[in-house]
Amino acid sequence: MRVVLINPRFRLPIDTRTTPHLGLAYLAAMSERRGDEVRIFDADIEEQPLDEFNREFKPHVVGITANTPQVKQAWRHAAQIKAVHDVPIVIGGPHPSVVAEDLDFESARNPNIDIVVRGEGEETWIEVCNRIEDFMRHQED
Repeated sequence: MRVVLINPRFRLPIDTRTTPHLGLAYLAAMSERRGDEVRIFDADIEEQPLDEFNREFKPHVVGITANTPQVKQAWRHAAQIKAVHDVPIVIGGPHPSVVAEDLDFESARNPNIDIVVRGEGEETWIEVCNRIEDFMRHQED
């Protein structure tokens, strides 16, 4: 399965990150162990536009992380992806984990987000990928 994990643009007046996104690296490692083809799209450093990347890679599932300063950009990325390629979009990370009452994650208010993961996501990510792959397999029958 083709998997893309996205770190939205982090719009702060200073760059506080000094390393790649560790949470996405964990999810990528879990997906690779599962046998998936994985790409991490870090919007802070990518030169290729997300919609172009999405058209070329054609992922089967997209995971987006979001800290509070990134959350609106995460929603924009989800909408941009859905406009090009109707694919399941999973959002997780600190903001959806801590701000559980943020109803903008609920599908009724944000139809571009299919699944919200709160807390540690490695095991949930694998369960989601397994279910999507199983669904895809049954669609082929």
